[in-house]
Amino acid sequence: MIQLRAKSAPALGLAMALAVILPLVIGARSSTGQEKAAAAAKSSPPGQEWTAESHDRSNFPLVGKHRTVACRECHINLVFEGTPTDCEVCHWKRRQDDRYSLRLGTRCSDCHTPQSWKKVDPALWSHEVNIGYKLEGIHRTLDCEACHGSAGFTALSPDCFSCHEADYRGTQEPNHVQAGFPTTCPSCHSQRSWSDASFAHTGFPRQGRHATAACTDCHKNGVFQGTSPECVSCHLADYNGTTDPNHRSAGFPTDCSTCHGTSATGWSGAVFDHPFPITSGRHAGVACSECHQTSDFRVFNCLGCHEKATTDGHHTSVTGYSYSSPACYSCHPRGIADVPARPASSGAGGQF
Repeated sequence: MIQLRAKSAPALGLAMALAVILPLVIGARSSTGQEKAAAAAKSSPPGQEWTAESHDRSNFPLVGKHRTVACRECHINLVFEGTPTDCEVCHWKRRQDDRYSLRLGTRCSDCHTPQSWKKVDPALWSHEVNIGYKLEGIHRTLDCEACHGSAGFTALSPDCFSCHEADYRGTQEPNHVQAGFPTTCPSCHSQRSWSDASFAHTGFPRQGRHATAACTDCHKNGVFQGTSPECVSCHLADYNGTTDPNHRSAGFPTDCSTCHGTSATGWSGAVFDHPFPITSGRHAGVACSECHQTSDFRVFNCLGCHEKATTDGHHTSVTGYSYSSPACYSCHPRGIADVPARPASSGAGGQF
């Protein structure tokens, strides 16, 4: 019996030792977890998780872009205490994300709003007011460095050519250098696009078909200076190729605008100032070939319609009467308007 007790003494001692050590170990682990929980609790307001709405009740309400970014974007390593509220401190000293490296100053809010870096409040800063150059059209959509480069924001010349010289020299349709065009881009172009140029065409009205024609249609080989404004200088082949009527054999003038005007969209519909009235009376609507029976429109024939017997009967008392077309026209250049009044009994009828 005594021997049994002796053997049980070590086991009993071990049990007692464990009874003392285990609570200490468990307590230590519990203490470590509580400290972590306590540290985590310091990251959020007591009793709730941080939200955009709860952040609004702090000394830095979330506005614009700040409302959509993740917490870690501003609170590095999720350290919440001591986070700066000055733009330049966060965006340069901590995040190093000012691509201009503070070359434009440290007071971001003097120009920018929390909505976006590119959304500059015009009441705070205006390119037109502060720089003297109004951004319009395509310039409003460009990044600042597209004009200013990455070296800095020193003042630039407002002259278009100072920035667009390469564009000017690289033009092909038309070649601006060869054509001697001015380097003042606004003379023809707006800030919306290169393709909507409007050139003040001098000496020749660009109307009708000419308004839609390409420059090269008239200015061959890119030569613009010295182009003649005379129609025939460009349309001689059209003039010589006419058949109905044949302009060349008819002796028509080479000034196309005489009949075709300057606003026509095609050759048809020409209006010819016919010395002899052809818009009223019996001659209205008569085809040209009825009177001009040859290709030479200077030659006309009255006798095809006005028969000799009838015409002779109307001129029995006319001295020097001759039944010929030139004689008809010499006495009646205005048609029936020139027929002298006769007594009704004469049977003249007042017709030519």
